[in-house]
Amino acid sequence: MEILAKESEWLAPDSERWAAFLETETGKRLIPNLTQNMPALLAGGDVNAILIRSGEVKAFQGMIEALIMLAHPPAPPPPSASEYPAPEDDAAWDDGQKLTLEAGSPQSPK
Repeated sequence: MEILAKESEWLAPDSERWAAFLETETGKRLIPNLTQNMPALLAGGDVNAILIRSGEVKAFQGMIEALIMLAHPPAPPPPSASEYPAPEDDAAWDDGQKLTLEAGSPQSPK
């Protein structure tokens, strides 16, 4: 297995392959088997130990979520509409000024 240090970007084909693997019999057993190894929460004891164990569990859960998200990345957000029209759209700015001067207008260069 060759590991490429520079090629760390996760691409769409990678997501498709990972999702296809998770749909196989082995892939269907992967996540449940990983979660069986999750650290158990402590019911009582030293407050610091409980907080540390809670952090370990949260980190483990975050890693499982990350593995699933690699197979099913969220869709990119739609482009947000701006409150203001584009500065070069003269018709949208009803301020009486024009960026593009029309030939023959009194403001056009001669």
